[in-house]
Amino acid sequence: MDRSNPQIAIIAALDRTGAIGRDNDLPWRLPDDLKRFKALTTGHTVLMGRKTAESLGRALPNRRNLVLTRSGRVPFDGMQAVASPDEALSLLDADDTLMVIGGAEIYELTLPSATRLYLTHVNTFVEGADTFFPLFDESQWQATHREAHPADERHEFAFEFVDYERLAGDDTAPR
Repeated sequence: MDRSNPQIAIIAALDRTGAIGRDNDLPWRLPDDLKRFKALTTGHTVLMGRKTAESLGRALPNRRNLVLTRSGRVPFDGMQAVASPDEALSLLDADDTLMVIGGAEIYELTLPSATRLYLTHVNTFVEGADTFFPLFDESQWQATHREAHPADERHEFAFEFVDYERLAGDDTAPR
């Protein structure tokens, strides 16, 4: 994948073991995390896999919705099929960022070319989790922002937003 412009950013929420899903759904309800997701992705192009697209129930408004799929079919109006991350990148304006929103296979495909990660670390362990964020070497990344949130009446678990930027010149991500 071309690592010049446009940029690839990954956004995900994961538990202490890297779990991101169970039964094709998020294993938690964190309103502030959803608010952050909306703020980060609105106005950008989002890339997702077919299962993630199906789990959303509709195209995300105010975003270009690209679905990486072998079949060329998308589950909802307002979504566009792409055959590869490179095809998704080719559809972007030079100043746009491709926001990768899942699932696990799509994260794995795009992580080597990503320049930014927007992760929400959820302080829990998900029983029965069946989908996991790919392992990544944190020494290849610089945390540029951290924001801790305690559990409260709206959030069952404590969580922390952590933004990472890939360290300059680091092209050693697993392929």
